Amino acid sequence: MVKDEVYYDDRVFSEADVLEKGQRTTFFNKCVFKKCDFSEVDFKNCNFTNCEFDGCNLSMVKFNDAGLDNVNFKNSKLLGTDFSVAKDFLFSVNFTACILDYATFAKKKNKKAKFIDCSLKGADFTESDLTLAVFKQCNLSGAIFMRTILVQANLSQAFNFSIDPAQNNVRKALFSPSGLSGLLHKYDIVVT
Repeated sequence: MVKDEVYYDDRVFSEADVLEKGQRTTFFNKCVFKKCDFSEVDFKNCNFTNCEFDGCNLSMVKFNDAGLDNVNFKNSKLLGTDFSVAKDFLFSVNFTACILDYATFAKKKNKKAKFIDCSLKGADFTESDLTLAVFKQCNLSGAIFMRTILVQANLSQAFNFSIDPAQNNVRKALFSPSGLSGLLHKYDIVVT
């Protein structure tokens, strides 16, 4: 084992735990983080595999060069979190009942992503690949979709979105009739 590396397997971290900070590469495998406050923490060079964050504050957290492979976030706050700077390799994140307002996913490939009961106000999905993604009961007010791949994505229960089909790939994506106004927004058409 290299001296500069730290490994955590099958651990549960609670709000009372303090993670060792430093310039080391840290690997978390099958770890659970419960009610931890990581706001503005720098997770540079950390690798999370099959991990879960439950009830955590990750607002403005820094994921520069961090690995996020099959990571689930539940009941967590991720205001302004920039996922676009995380490693591309094996990037896979899912969210349930999270606040992701102003989060950035620009240029990330996150196929089959699940966003369930989330607030995604002002989130940036520019040039993201969200093929087969699910947005269930999500508020997408002010979210940015530009050159985004939404092939077969399910937005039938999403609301407050504005997606330009001419600027995004929405082939075979699912939308409800009430979501039509979000697809026609640029034409200033009123759908009743």
